[in-house]
Amino acid sequence: MAASAKNCILKIERSIPIVVLPEHETSEDSVFLTSLDQVAPAIVPTIYSFDRSDTSVVDVIKQALARVLVHYYPVAGRLAKNSLGKLVVDCQKKLGVPFVEAMADCDIKNLGDKRLLDADVLDKLVYRDPAEHILEVAPLLTAQVTKFRCGGFTLGIALNHCMADGVSAMNFMNAWAEIARGKPLSLVPCHDRTILKSRVPPQITGPYNEFVHISDVSNMTALYEEQLVYKSFHFDAEKLVTVKRMATKDEQVTSSCSSFVALAALVWRARSMALKMKLHQQLKLLLLVDFRSRLRSPLPNGYFGNAVAMPCCLCTMGELIEEPMSASAGRIKKAIESVTDDYIRSRIDYLDMNRLEGLPAATLVISSWVRLEYGNTDFGWGKPRFGIGGLPRSSCMFMSEGREKGIAVMLGLPLSAMDTFEKLICDLKDTQYTNIGIQT
Repeated sequence: MAASAKNCILKIERSIPIVVLPEHETSEDSVFLTSLDQVAPAIVPTIYSFDRSDTSVVDVIKQALARVLVHYYPVAGRLAKNSLGKLVVDCQKKLGVPFVEAMADCDIKNLGDKRLLDADVLDKLVYRDPAEHILEVAPLLTAQVTKFRCGGFTLGIALNHCMADGVSAMNFMNAWAEIARGKPLSLVPCHDRTILKSRVPPQITGPYNEFVHISDVSNMTALYEEQLVYKSFHFDAEKLVTVKRMATKDEQVTSSCSSFVALAALVWRARSMALKMKLHQQLKLLLLVDFRSRLRSPLPNGYFGNAVAMPCCLCTMGELIEEPMSASAGRIKKAIESVTDDYIRSRIDYLDMNRLEGLPAATLVISSWVRLEYGNTDFGWGKPRFGIGGLPRSSCMFMSEGREKGIAVMLGLPLSAMDTFEKLICDLKDTQYTNIGIQT
């Protein structure tokens, strides 16, 4: 277990942002955004940390950015609304990517756990444009290279989620790194998002549990007034075997499951118990599922956009904690298996007419970046360590531990709830609600 990296009063000096444009002329046609893209205009900050560099690092990364933007030209555009009030990417208005160079007054090791960065540290390593809340002028991407005294550096990225999901973002970053190393692109991006256009007339086969309204009958709003604590928990191969054994103990429910399903069941149950919700509190578990290979006609390998479904498990607190962990794993497994071509097309149609409400505290969103190839983002100075920060309170992230072949689980909770969650997770027991004082 590790807490998020705390700022030892990290001081940096930033240059004035310069604008990086595509090196050559690119298409000026507007880019259609699907209903999946429309619901995700949030800014996602990420950090790539490298232990060494040389004097050319800033110029190499900046020049490579100008070249990769030729292939990923929509990233240099701006959002706009069409005549129907839907978001599109205006590629005629190429305002480019703000690029910042910075110097830190410490060694890179002082950042601590680089997978989960404190918000103050993140704000200093990722440039956030002052206009990011103004739709028509906000950049879709910003970049900041920060050099440290030891010779290491970080590349901080702020990317608008409507442009890319995790897979697409990683493809972009790896393409940028390939160009920096003088290599040709190994994957050509596909910008035709009309492949996932909603149908006319819509053909909806719902209902969709993620749109069900749930009330905060447990008054968790008050609990979340406590200090929020972010931590990461390491599950090595041995612990993952134990978790999978727990999830398949009752073979009549489910006899096999993936590490993701087993770990998701454990985290969902432990988090719900830690928040001490009332037994009649409704809960949602939303699972981000990449559906690129689940369509009858799979998407092109280089598809650049959002291709993620969000199947939902819906039950009460009483149902969740009174059932064995294998039943919770069964719910999750069934939800993931429901993501078929028909489900995806129907949900795209549904999202074109409906919007998700804000996520209440009784909702948990689990996203796995375990299979993303962020270790390949080598700009010429070795493979990076990948980090995030600013996780929403409803989110939990699974990330690869690399050579250790384990998984890091990262989330934030109110301080008192985090203490309970940590005990439940570290004990690796299918604890019953009677042990932790659940509200009745």
